[in-house]
Amino acid sequence: MNKQTFGLFVLAMLAVSASAHLVSLPRQQQKVDLDLCPLCVQFASQSMSQLLNIILNAGVIGGCGELCGLLPAKLEVTACTLLCDIVGVDAFIHLVQKADLDPIYMCELLPACPVHDCSGNCVQILDTVVNPAKGPQGTVFDIGVAYQVNNQTSTGTVVFQVAPPDEGEPLGDAELVPKGFQPGTYSAHIQLEASPSEDEPFSPGSYTVEVAVCQASAARSTRTAPSTTSSALRSRSP
Repeated sequence: MNKQTFGLFVLAMLAVSASAHLVSLPRQQQKVDLDLCPLCVQFASQSMSQLLNIILNAGVIGGCGELCGLLPAKLEVTACTLLCDIVGVDAFIHLVQKADLDPIYMCELLPACPVHDCSGNCVQILDTVVNPAKGPQGTVFDIGVAYQVNNQTSTGTVVFQVAPPDEGEPLGDAELVPKGFQPGTYSAHIQLEASPSEDEPFSPGSYTVEVAVCQASAARSTRTAPSTTSSALRSRSP
């Protein structure tokens, strides 16, 4: 994996709500025919595992309608049929198997998402910030990132991930950039609310935040992270 790490250390109480969302992401003027890229990625993210099981267990499949009709939900059937009809059932089955449960890679193979493989210093993270630096439970924190895109990339994502100090399930969010990152300087941030719940008590301790600006590559079955940054954060009691 092509991965560069930049260190930034701040003191903060980090409290993340499960509904944290990204705002102020680069909204580049892009047109995708019938919005196939985001539609495809959403479908593959939700249904690819089921579809793979159907392919492995259904035996001989006569066409896209027969294959997709085995999915449980009507919307899944509609999206699957639309995408399958692009290449035909045999090619569709092959690319689902080849993608190995990677939704963006599958959609690039289709192709529903564009491919602009970038090598070298494609994306550079310029800065990350947590504001306020610390606070009690109930505080809303902003985690922001500024990054520079040097070369056009394939379909990508901006990912924020937060790991609690007790090695519990990480929290965070991600945003799809269907047409890839175009050269320029951008910023993104998430809001994280320190509201304890059954799933996350937000106990005092050191929380780790990773921000990644990622692109997919049709030449590989895994996504690459051209640039990442990690932050060590320490919480305090209210």
